[in-house]
Formats: sequence, C-alpha cells, structure tokens
Amino acid sequence: RRFHNTAATGQLGRARTSLLPGARAGSGQRCKMPGTRELRDTYVEKCKDFVCDPCKPLIGAINHALSHDAELSFIKLNGNSKELFTKRLEYMQVFALAESLHVNNTVVEVDLSYNNIDDAGVQTIARLLKVNRTLKALNLAGNNIGPEGAAKLADCLADPGGGGGGLAVLNLRGNPIGEAGGMALAEMLRTNKTLLDLDLGDCELGMKSLVSVAAALKEGNGTLQAISLENPRLTTVQEEHVGHVARMLAVNSGLRVLKLGKCAVRDFGVETLAAYGVCANETLEVLDLRCNKISEVGGASVARILTDNAALRSINLSGNALADRGAQAVAAALPAAAGTLVELDLTCNSINDAGLCALAAGIRAMEAKPAVVKVWGNFFGPSAARAWATLLDECWAAGAPIRTDIQCHGVDGDIHVVRASEE
Repeated sequence: RRFHNTAATGQLGRARTSLLPGARAGSGQRCKMPGTRELRDTYVEKCKDFVCDPCKPLIGAINHALSHDAELSFIKLNGNSKELFTKRLEYMQVFALAESLHVNNTVVEVDLSYNNIDDAGVQTIARLLKVNRTLKALNLAGNNIGPEGAAKLADCLADPGGGGGGLAVLNLRGNPIGEAGGMALAEMLRTNKTLLDLDLGDCELGMKSLVSVAAALKEGNGTLQAISLENPRLTTVQEEHVGHVARMLAVNSGLRVLKLGKCAVRDFGVETLAAYGVCANETLEVLDLRCNKISEVGGASVARILTDNAALRSINLSGNALADRGAQAVAAALPAAAGTLVELDLTCNSINDAGLCALAAGIRAMEAKPAVVKVWGNFFGPSAARAWATLLDECWAAGAPIRTDIQCHGVDGDIHVVRASEE
C-alpha cells in the first residue's frame, strides 16, 4: 500500500492532484520495504553528516508507513502546519532531505511550502530533480525563492523529459521570482514536455514575463494543462498582456485551467479575451477572472464566453463590478451554457435586486443547473431574496440541489438571506 504523510494539515489542491499522472497508482500494492526503510536510514545519516536534527514529522510518517507495511509516497512538510509552525525547516534539513531522495523510488509528491527556502536551498532541490526518477509533484509555495533560484529550477526542467523523472506539478506561488525568474521559466516551457500544472501566482511577475509565458504556450508548449498567473506587478492600463493571452488561447489545444485573478483585466481586456481567445478555444474548462476591473460594460463579453465556449465548466468572476446590467447579460446567456457550466462565482459584484432576480431566472431556465453558484456579497432586496429562496427550494425538491454560499430563511413572512457556513 501507499502511505501519504498527513501529519500536517491539508493536501495539494484538487486541480493539481487530478492532473498528477499516476500519483496514486500502486495504492493497494505490497510495499517494497527497502525503498521506504532505506529512505529513513539514508535521511538519518545525511542529517548526521550535515549536523542537523532529523525532522520529527518526517521520521514519524516513515515509521508509520513501515509499521503498516506501506510505501511513503507523499512527504508533507509545509511550514505553516501545527508541527512545523514554530520550527520550520532549516537549510541543512532541506539539503539532507533532497540528498536522501536522489535514489528513492517511492515518493511521488513533496510539499515544502512556507519554509523560508531561498535560492541556495532551492539549488539542492534542482539537483534532486535532475536525478530522481519518481517525483511528480513539488510544492514550494510561500518560500523565498528569487530569480536565481527560479533560473536553477528552469534549467533542470528545460530538458524535454522534464529532468530525472519528469515533474508534472510545480507550485511556486508566493515566491519573489520577479521578472527574470518568470522569463527563465517561460523559456523552459518552450522545451519541457512533462509539466502539466504550473502555479506562478503572487510571484512578482511583470509584463515581459507574462508575455513570454503566453508566447511559450502559443508557440512551443501544448502539454501544460493548468497555469496560474495571478497578481503580477503591472503598471500599464493598456492591457497588452491580455492580447497575448488571447492569441495564445486561440491556438493552444492543451490548456484546461487558466487563472488570471488580479491581472488588471478591464472591460476592453475581457472583450479581447472573449473575442480572440476563449471563444476560439475548445479545451479550456476553468477560467478564473476574480478581482479584476470588469464592470457592467464587460457583462456582454462574459455572456459571449458562456454561450460560445462549449468546453467551459467553471468561471470565477468574484470581486469585479458587474452590477445589475452585467448580471442581466450573464443571466441571459446561462440557458445556452446548460449542460456544461458546473460552477459560477459572482460574489462581491455590486449586484442589486434586479440583477439577482435575473440571475435566479436565468438559472431556473437552464435545463441542467450548475452544481455550484456563489452570489454572497451582493445586495439582496425582498424580490431577490424570494426569487433565490424559490430557486433553491425547487432544485432541492427536484433532487439536484445547488451548492451555494447563501441560505434563505423565512422570518415573519419575509425572506432573509444570510451567508452559508463553509463546509
């Protein structure tokens, strides 16, 4: 059996897990005990060599796996966990772990997020990626990796085989890799053929690196399936980056998930994205445009995305300013998206009674309703509250309840809308 270290809270995101090829393959198989046992012995020896303490959560996870005759396939040592919050991994501990994994053949997923790993620390990880044959997912989010460290990672992944074993998932969110680091990773994408999921959100990317990433996905990479470019450092109001992303989408046939939250997309940008990119794309399933500057004028472009892209299953528009007119345009397009649209997020869009009533009517007119609809943070008046209460009751009675972030309660003949507690 495979054993996953869950000593710390949570796991990699659902999208990343679903894109990981064979990450859970082998579950139920008898353990090749030398792989996991040798990992423990090698790790302890390396810690002695580098004069550092073995990480207790890792030793505990290995021992637990061995006691259950299982392989350890997931090492989870995120620094924001309860076990490591006050004693995050030191440089030598990262060094010892990376050296121990050079010949390991059981671990396919490693989470080292939030451990203050810098450029020096990531160099030993880059050397690991060049020789390890089984590691498929690496989470380095929330560390202190700069341009030099990003360039080291890009260098080892630039091989068409993706390094030693062909890394499929790389999360660099929240690292200050900057423009130079983004350019290096963009160049890597032109030749790498194994990476399926790349998270570059909150990485201080600039216009040049955004354009370079889009160009790489347009001209040389058809294998990447998910990318996050959220919250770059942009000063322009011309939205040049959106045009490059749109042209990429028009020809790219591999991308399934695109996250452009906080990318300064305005009404003209979403029109460009719709007309020249999303509507010409046949594979994109998830589009995240949260926290941009799309107003009611851009509602028509959002509606076009919903009607003209038959593959889209999820769209996130939270934190924009669609208002009533924008919401009405989206509502009118919803029946055409029936059967494909699974998730719609319109939280915090300054939508009032008229727009919320139109959205309820639009969803009611869909032959197949979305599984998830989020509308909290808008302004529910009496009419909208009653319309949504009726819609949710009808869906529940039909055996196809909509999972939403609001609850409707009747009090003294009036309907009140409150925020639903998170599961």
